[in-house]
Amino acid sequence: MEKTNIRALVLEALLLIDVEKEYSHKVIDMALEKYSYLSKADRGFFSKVVHGVVEYRLQLDDIIKKYNNGKRVKPVIREILRMSVYQMLYMDRVPDRAVINEAVNLVKIKRLQGLTGFVNGILRKISSEKEELKFDDLSIRYSMPELILNIIRDNTGEYFNETLEYFLNTGHLSIRVNTSKSSVEDVIKDLEAENINVKRSKLNSDILYITGFDRVDDIEVIKSGKCYITDTSSSMISKVLRVRDIKKCVDVCAAPGGKSFLLADKLDKSSKIYSCDVSENKVELIRENAKVQGFSNIIPSVADARIFDERFSDADLILADLPCSGIGIIGKKPDIKYRLEEEGLKSLSNLQKEILDNVSKYVKKNGELIFSTCTLNKAENEDNMLLFLKNHKDFKAVDLTERMDKETIKMLEESELKNGYMKLIPGRDNCDGFFIAVFRRDND
Repeated sequence: MEKTNIRALVLEALLLIDVEKEYSHKVIDMALEKYSYLSKADRGFFSKVVHGVVEYRLQLDDIIKKYNNGKRVKPVIREILRMSVYQMLYMDRVPDRAVINEAVNLVKIKRLQGLTGFVNGILRKISSEKEELKFDDLSIRYSMPELILNIIRDNTGEYFNETLEYFLNTGHLSIRVNTSKSSVEDVIKDLEAENINVKRSKLNSDILYITGFDRVDDIEVIKSGKCYITDTSSSMISKVLRVRDIKKCVDVCAAPGGKSFLLADKLDKSSKIYSCDVSENKVELIRENAKVQGFSNIIPSVADARIFDERFSDADLILADLPCSGIGIIGKKPDIKYRLEEEGLKSLSNLQKEILDNVSKYVKKNGELIFSTCTLNKAENEDNMLLFLKNHKDFKAVDLTERMDKETIKMLEESELKNGYMKLIPGRDNCDGFFIAVFRRDND
């Protein structure tokens, strides 16, 4: 494979994802690092096509099936057809005729010359009729499996369609300003000096949406630790923190460390923050990132959140951002929607219960436990919250309206906030889907 053939690189990436079951964001990151010599245009093309094909897989396969009369095709041919149809429907950089020619060339590169006519014929037919394509089935229109589609419908209310649109059209990167190192205003100036487009989040003014950059690793404010890549949704934990008198806190599922850094940024510098995860590799990642961020009060620690650990007893604050189905971040990681099954969802919900039961033992009297997930699934969120409160009578939900300004409360659901939790809905809040609940242990 010629290293300069960008479409051949796309094809290899898609085969890794679909056949070898690698995660798309990891494949994209690895490829861009390996082929760092590619031009900005080629890197952008590679990322967009690989991510887009995974994102629209159900829809692309539905189209191909109609024009192929439902016949099975080799994995290589399937990926060539998918990436070509995606370009014809959702990109205008290259004319359809050139897309088709490149597809035929890929077939030849793979030494499947006998299938060039087949690929050429299907793609020409789709190109000539693409304006007539309609997707009445929502699962096909939004390329969302029925199981996940129903969960999103049940948990987004009037913002159902907007949420599905958001997942397909997330176009910005979110970064949180490390206010212990720099002001938001100075970071904006630094970004604009690099000709990066900046927009401030309405929900959290520490969050900036950026576009127009080439390589994220080259952005100076990120390299220097003035900013950290994180979504607005998870940053909302800063809005519910009780920042006074927090001397010891534990982030129980912390890697790669973003929420620990948020705690370190917002709490007093004398606070000790145990930033934990289950393996040394994950903890080393926290350690490296904490060094860049410049926080000396973070204590990276290997710990299994399911197993009691005496080191973390008498904590003022426990942050439990727990493993979940990830339905709220499908826009960034579209592989999630194809991997989730009923049994897996139940297993994750049970794991969350197990962890919450264990880490609640660490909370001192009048201390607090923050429970969060990046999913929209009620069984993992509200149901687990209510079950926790039922089984732990010494904990009470905290009225979150007491910790937020009026403008922020207006943008969210006040009744939920009063009952101790907030839901971030992508179609309403222009961010990932997220859930945050806060419990306080009674002082009795």
